[in-house]
Amino acid sequence: RLHRAGELTAVWVPDRGHEAMRDLVRAREAAQEAQKRSRQQLQSFLLRHGRIYSGRSSWSLAHMRWISTLKFEHPAHFIVLKEYCQAIEDAEVRLKRLTDLISETVKSWTMAPV
Repeated sequence: RLHRAGELTAVWVPDRGHEAMRDLVRAREAAQEAQKRSRQQLQSFLLRHGRIYSGRSSWSLAHMRWISTLKFEHPAHFIVLKEYCQAIEDAEVRLKRLTDLISETVKSWTMAPV
């Protein structure tokens, strides 16, 4: 009766390949968030210590060079700076790796032509 009345809605159940691709995309989104969070932590650290970048855009090559020239009185601050920089680098490597994996995987995915 419901079908004749047009009250049923078609439902598509994704197959395992589609779910796997969605998981890969979710992992990439998580990597993007980790990169954003790492950058924010470094920016907050620098702001707490009065280090403000006066260049045009953050996270450019010039900005990273500026960060590498910073000096601190206490050695612990320098260690923290290096740890934050390493976290950003790790996040960028992870993001690139996942982006490349998605690009490779999408070629053989059933929904690729769409």
